[in-house]
Amino acid sequence: MASLLPIIDDILPMILPSSVSVTKSIDIIPPIPPVIQTADGGTHRVRVYSRDAVVNKLDKVCSTVLILSPTSYSTIRHYGEQDAIIYVALGSGVLLTASKDEEEGEPERHELSQGDFAAVPAWTEHQVLNESAEQDTHWVIIRSGSHPVEVHLKGWGRGKAEYPPSRA
Repeated sequence: MASLLPIIDDILPMILPSSVSVTKSIDIIPPIPPVIQTADGGTHRVRVYSRDAVVNKLDKVCSTVLILSPTSYSTIRHYGEQDAIIYVALGSGVLLTASKDEEEGEPERHELSQGDFAAVPAWTEHQVLNESAEQDTHWVIIRSGSHPVEVHLKGWGRGKAEYPPSRA
C-alpha cells in the first residue's frame, strides 16, 4: 500500500483538474463609498458594507471583505458552524466577542491593528468597531465553507434579527 502513495500523488492532479480564481481589489472595494437613495429622495453614504472576495470557488473555504467607515460598527453576529479568521487589511479596529462570564455580560474587547489576525470559533457572537474618526477599516474574513454564513443578532445573547441587513 505504501508503494502506491507516490503514484496517487502524481495521478490525482490529472483526475481532479482545478483552476485558479482571481478576484481583483477593484471588484471588491469601490473607488468611492456606496451611496443609497433615502425615502425622502436624498442620499446617504453606506457606512458598513460587505463584499464577496472568494465565494463558491472552493469547497472548504470562502472570503469576504467587511468595510467600516470611520466611527461605525457592524451588527452583532455569528457565523453559524463556520470557523473564521479575521485579518485587518487596512486601519485598526476593535473586535468585541461574547463574554465568557455570563454573569458579567460585558463583551470582551480585542484591539486589532493593520496586519493583525483573530481566530473566531464557530457560533461565537462578535461585533467589529471602527473607532477611528478619519480612516476606514477593511476586515478580511476567511471562513470554513464555500459560501459565507452570517446570522445577525438583536443583541448579545439574543435571538436572530428579524430583518438582517442585506449584503451590498
